[in-house]
Amino acid sequence: MRRWMTIRMLLLVVGVMAVVAFVPFTILAATGVFGGALDRQRAKWTTTRVTTSSTQWRNVPGLALTRCTLNQVTAMLSVTVTGAPVRFRVKIDDAATMMPLVARFVPNGSESFSYTFVGNTGPFEANDNHLFNVQWRSPSGRAVTLERGAVNLLFQQGTQACP
Repeated sequence: MRRWMTIRMLLLVVGVMAVVAFVPFTILAATGVFGGALDRQRAKWTTTRVTTSSTQWRNVPGLALTRCTLNQVTAMLSVTVTGAPVRFRVKIDDAATMMPLVARFVPNGSESFSYTFVGNTGPFEANDNHLFNVQWRSPSGRAVTLERGAVNLLFQQGTQACP
C-alpha cells in the first residue's frame, strides 16, 4: 500500500512539472511574437471609389504592394467606407494572412477607420520579394463602397534577389 502511494505521489509531481513546463509555450503560441530591424516603409493609396457586394474575399483595387522584405512586416490600413458592414485582411503572397487575420467595420454613413496588421516574411526560393494584397468582403452580400484608402508597410529590407 505504501509503495502504491509513493508511485501516485511521483506521478502527481511529474504531472505538475510537465504542466509548469508547458504553460509558457502555450502562452507564447497564443500571443505570438515577431521582430525585425525596421529600416524601410512604403505607402500606396487610392481615391478611386470602388464597390463590392461579394461575400468572397477580393483584392481591393489599387491597394497592393510588392516589396523586398525580411522578418516582421507591419501593414497599417486606413480606409473611408460607406454602406454595409465590411471585413478587411492583408495577404502575403496570396498565401499567409497577416495577424490578427480579419478587421471588421460597420460604417454609419461615410466613416473612416484604421487597423494594423502584422506578419512575418522570409526568403522563398532564395527570394525576399513579397506581394502584399489588401482584401475585403461584404459578409452580408450588401453593397459597401470604399471611397478612399491607404496602406503603409513598415519593414526590414530583404537581402535575397532584391532590386
